[in-house]
Amino acid sequence: MRTIAIANQKGGVGKSTTTINLGAGLVAKGHKVLLIDCDPQGHATLGLGIETKNIKTVADLLIKESISLEEVISHTEEANLDIIPSDIGLSVSEMQLSTKGAKEFKLRNSLKGLKGYDFVIIDCPPTFGTITMNAFTTASEIILPVQLGYFSLEGVVSFVETIDFINKEIGSVVGHKIVISGVLITFFDTRTTIAKNVFKELKEVFEDKIYSTKIPQNVKLNEAQSFGKTIFQYEPNCRGAEAYLDLATEVLAQTSKHKLSTQPS
Repeated sequence: MRTIAIANQKGGVGKSTTTINLGAGLVAKGHKVLLIDCDPQGHATLGLGIETKNIKTVADLLIKESISLEEVISHTEEANLDIIPSDIGLSVSEMQLSTKGAKEFKLRNSLKGLKGYDFVIIDCPPTFGTITMNAFTTASEIILPVQLGYFSLEGVVSFVETIDFINKEIGSVVGHKIVISGVLITFFDTRTTIAKNVFKELKEVFEDKIYSTKIPQNVKLNEAQSFGKTIFQYEPNCRGAEAYLDLATEVLAQTSKHKLSTQPS
């Protein structure tokens, strides 16, 4: 079972969209996927049409001692795609969690008995708080979505340096180092000069560490989430669907050599 965190300290780069549709793309490839929404905004949850009013969420899993995984896992409309949902209550839970011992490992410990999934994909908030640390100690790899714009390169380098620091601090406790599997370009539009220039800079620094798949500017991706559907349910033949299916193929084909460090080759 591969556990992947979708993370970037910057908001609005397509983390939740990628969590939902990479997961759905992997399902389309014949795999069973569990999504974990670790963002208090709950965009992955809302984007799959899940209402949290009368169900357990990831906040319950992190705070309550006597709760089973079965109680917090919700089934989506798409077979083999499940989610542990989130909502704004996770913000309060993060404050409560910060007072507990081994606070960075609560999610990891809660998932120890998890079986039956090929992939776990975690949607992270755009901050480096206790919740994000829980995601990082649980995952073995990170996909870093990047929207091409000013300061994108600096943001990627800073993020990678932070991951290296985390590995040095707690890698021995976790038992493995979390690696960045690759950089995913989102909202890709080759018509803009900024996008072309920043993409060129990223390629020069990180070379083959950037996914070949680029997620295009595609209104159907936003529309799908507003209707609580994956892109494959909503508009399976659009460019956004094709891109996420291609990304799923790349993720499945990845090997240990496709890893990113702060010392790009």
